[in-house]
Amino acid sequence: MEAPQHPHFEPQTVPDPTRTADVLVDILVAAGVEVVFGLPGGTISPIYDALLDRPRIRVITTRHESGAMFAAAAYARATGKLGVVLVTSGPGVINTMTGLASAHCDGLPVLVLAGEVPRAVFGKHALQEGTAHHLDIVSMAKHITKLAIQVTEPNGAPAVLRRTIATALSGRRGPALLTLPLDLLSAPIVAPELSYEIRSEMRVNPAAITRAADALERAHRPIIFAGSGARWGNGPARLAELAHRLQIPVITTPKAKGVFPEHHRLALGVFGHGGHPSATAYLEDGIDCILAVGTGFSDPATDGWSPLLKASRDFIQIDADALQIGRNYPVTQGLVGPAETVLSQLLDALPAGTRAVRRFGLSRHLDPATMGDGEGGLISPERALWELQRVMPPGTAYTCDIGEHLLFATHYLEINDPQGFLIMTGLASMGTGMAGALGLKLAMPRRPVAAVVGDGCFSMGLGDLQTAVHERIPLLVVVLNDHRYGMVELGHGALFGRTPAFGGADMNVVELAQGVGAQILVARHTGDILASNVRGLLANGPVVLNVDIDPTARMPKNKRFETLGRVTRRPRLVN
Repeated sequence: MEAPQHPHFEPQTVPDPTRTADVLVDILVAAGVEVVFGLPGGTISPIYDALLDRPRIRVITTRHESGAMFAAAAYARATGKLGVVLVTSGPGVINTMTGLASAHCDGLPVLVLAGEVPRAVFGKHALQEGTAHHLDIVSMAKHITKLAIQVTEPNGAPAVLRRTIATALSGRRGPALLTLPLDLLSAPIVAPELSYEIRSEMRVNPAAITRAADALERAHRPIIFAGSGARWGNGPARLAELAHRLQIPVITTPKAKGVFPEHHRLALGVFGHGGHPSATAYLEDGIDCILAVGTGFSDPATDGWSPLLKASRDFIQIDADALQIGRNYPVTQGLVGPAETVLSQLLDALPAGTRAVRRFGLSRHLDPATMGDGEGGLISPERALWELQRVMPPGTAYTCDIGEHLLFATHYLEINDPQGFLIMTGLASMGTGMAGALGLKLAMPRRPVAAVVGDGCFSMGLGDLQTAVHERIPLLVVVLNDHRYGMVELGHGALFGRTPAFGGADMNVVELAQGVGAQILVARHTGDILASNVRGLLANGPVVLNVDIDPTARMPKNKRFETLGRVTRRPRLVN
């Protein structure tokens, strides 16, 4: 009798184990990450070592973790991709907290991978330990991130990283944090093959879309109020198409400047801090319908929650985050979803064809083309910005830091594309301008990039300038230099009738910039910037243009001072 035949099985090849750090970096590569920012240290060193074998990811070493965060946030804003930051444990990850909060407020997908001490010493108060037994970094970060996790098992790390990336990029985007113990990163694991795909689709109920479309069609004095949430994907194109079809004028928040082109005949410019009189004048004459797209109606966006943003009949708010609906103004219809999705649905519900052409146009307080030097004998900030846009190419993208210079830049720069202007006003942290320009330039290497900063912000971001010099990243830093903390001193004087001198007058911007290896240009009078060779110098690396501006220059109003003044009163002395 023949022996029974058994089925033949080919021996299965078990993949060789590899280091956890290598598996995690491969996941970043698969997610499309091309640039990471950070500052090295012992506990995160396996990730840096793994990156040496994956040259498709460029590693940018900054001089401070906050600079890495702001650069990554700007990169994410410009590309729509994940911004990635690598830091070490203890002070390294704690230094990211301001940037995490900023990204959280602005809805920007930034992933922080932070090293942690080895698991064997958890709870022993090891040097720079950040576990729940000591500093509890994860609990610190939970309030300012979409997700914060400490990874404790090597084999689970790949799935946790994939989940974290998906969380940062889904819905209302935002930052996430993973802390990774040193021994875990060095442990051998088998890279898992995960065959799944995550998709999310949001559509508003068709009946709600029909009601909103009908309200827009029957409006006599409507307005579209565009926020930065309209910037993602095809949002700007759908916004422009809707405004054109219905011939509705458009205003934007300061953060959304450029989402709708400012040279367009339907543009009324910015409403809010640093805004345009054309926007305010239209609202003052009354409106019957507001379509708000991707704005949470913050203080800077609404000029201190102005009562002008009230419609007599219909208030329609579109936002990917349901918690934003009706938070600061009562709405009649809330449409929850990404701007591009909801605007596309509205366009589908509207009749084809375009209404009769209407013309509006943006107006400013002053015409800088006709201005000479100011009362202080130096060039005015208005004129300086006007000259800047005439020496830089039309496609230049601008970042701006936080201070009095932001109001001038918001008002006087003309921005005509969605990626042309970047500010981080959710948290309004100083130090964002130069780091933001660094991230923006890496995101859009073929576009010229210029950062507009004050001298106080310049001193905060000096390390970011040195990073640009070291990495040979050609960007222009324009310092509107009034030799003080201008907005702080002006505000203090407006509130109390007097102000301390907060310092900065003796800081030499030129010598500091030269000290880190940047090229230098100086302007003091009308015409100096026009006569400069900015473009020629940028071919050789970063350039600092120090502009000594007229210290007497003021914006016609600063609603921020009025808001503070209502709650900051000097007590009256009673005899």
